[in-house]
Amino acid sequence: MLQLNNITYKKKNKMILNGISAEVKQGDSICLFGPNGAGKSTLLKVMAGLIEPNKGVYKQGNFTSKPVGYIPQQLALFPNMTVKDHLSFYKKMTKQKDREFIEAMLNALSLNEIKKKKVEELSGGMARKLNLAVGLIHKPDIIFLDEAFVGVDLAAKHDMLRWLSLLNEDGVTIVFITHDWHVIHHLAKTLWVLEDGQMLINFRLNSYRKKLRSTSSLTAH
Repeated sequence: MLQLNNITYKKKNKMILNGISAEVKQGDSICLFGPNGAGKSTLLKVMAGLIEPNKGVYKQGNFTSKPVGYIPQQLALFPNMTVKDHLSFYKKMTKQKDREFIEAMLNALSLNEIKKKKVEELSGGMARKLNLAVGLIHKPDIIFLDEAFVGVDLAAKHDMLRWLSLLNEDGVTIVFITHDWHVIHHLAKTLWVLEDGQMLINFRLNSYRKKLRSTSSLTAH
């Protein structure tokens, strides 16, 4: 789906990404993990097509005509607008007509019950759920999340993880940044560990989990 080959990115003569090579397959769920300044957000923006690398080959394949979904850490919300107004605005802007998808998303994120509330009246978790909803309202095939779970309470996190997991089960590809191990455990299939702009580890968590289950089963017997 996405092919990265020797991706390099510099800003003001500072090396941000240094020779990143990796592949994103359709239906994968990849967590970019590493310390602050590792290059995670920059790599996410390169993959989302928001910035161009200075060097390297970047290929996109198997995309439909739908744009990608990109949800930044900053909330793309208007304080004086209601939840319903946000949904109507972004629905119209993206020309989304799949009512079934939108209703399923609103139910999964428990947003129907707060439609009349303004953003300034929402808790941090509710605002994050709305931010996720407006970022996905156009039903993208690949989703990029940059610290989308920051400041989210456990109940809101559960709703967000449930919806994203359902999308991933339906073949939607997810690439996300988080330091939250609860989110990694429940959502990630693959872990990319970055440090100083380099890829240190590209690890399939699903294979590791299967080995753990197999070992636990043998130990139990």
